[in-house]
Amino acid sequence: MRSFQPPDDVEAIARALSPEPVKAIAELRKGNNSRIFQVDTRAGRYALKKYPATDNRNRLEAEVGALRFFERNAVERTPRIVAVSSELRYALFTWIDGDPVDAVTDTDVAEFAAFQIALDAAVDARARTEIGEASEACLSGVRIMSHIERRYAKLEAVKHDVPEFSSFFDDVLVPSLRRFEAEACEVYRRLGLDFTAEIAPECRTLIPSDLGAHNALRGADGKLCFLDFEYFGWDDPVTSIANFVMHPGMRLSGHQRAIYQSSLLSHFRRNAEADRLPALMPLYALRWCAIILGELLPERWQHRMLSNPAMGSWDEVRRQQINKARTLISRVQSYSSDS
Repeated sequence: MRSFQPPDDVEAIARALSPEPVKAIAELRKGNNSRIFQVDTRAGRYALKKYPATDNRNRLEAEVGALRFFERNAVERTPRIVAVSSELRYALFTWIDGDPVDAVTDTDVAEFAAFQIALDAAVDARARTEIGEASEACLSGVRIMSHIERRYAKLEAVKHDVPEFSSFFDDVLVPSLRRFEAEACEVYRRLGLDFTAEIAPECRTLIPSDLGAHNALRGADGKLCFLDFEYFGWDDPVTSIANFVMHPGMRLSGHQRAIYQSSLLSHFRRNAEADRLPALMPLYALRWCAIILGELLPERWQHRMLSNPAMGSWDEVRRQQINKARTLISRVQSYSSDS
């Protein structure tokens, strides 16, 4: 879906990066962060991506590093790099034709799992030195707690801005965090593991960190293609499972969550993943809740509006995000019965 014609600076950058003369440029439907443009030439089509400037993470560097890793290790069904302008925060990629993944099938879930396993199998020496941690990597229990607590601190400062949020924050989110932390620490103690220690480098893997239907296309052959690696990097294999099965934008059945989980647990047998996953899953769910509720923060909303001014009413978006967080919290208990 196109929105409006790009400004002149985008046209100039597209023409500078394209290997062939540009015939037409159109902005596609905007995301919440980066912006994507379709660039047509006589020889073919490309995707031009503009990365946000207001972010602590270098998204362009992360994605370009991921795609270079994929190309040299023949990881298929992902874009390839055509040209990069790090200074201007633009990258030009090969175009992937496909349709949105509106309904996720069991076969799709198996493909997502196979892609994550393929990334792990492709790890090479260069990746260990050239690629950094995934966005908000959860390499220890304490790291997960710090991610949640940092977001909670920001949310507490605005909890009275939306009437229904204050009680949800004080009566549900905060008590849940303390209870889930205590339960996870107890499981770690019984397993003889250190909740505060980071997992060893050899136990880590490379993950997209935001793997899901929203970052995939269905090709003409019915198989999935994978996009958007701005959060790519090293993390605990458990994070890949939790991020996927708890993703608030994914409508997965209990059976589908089990497909992904069992596939990865069968592959990753390095650091008690199967024992640690049930202990950490509730904390990952709270982390997702805190991410969802970031739309309540004025600075976050301004960032979203810069990328997509047509997002709608802030009041309505805030109510929607609170409802999503409530739904996700309710799934924490059902997870244990599905696993």
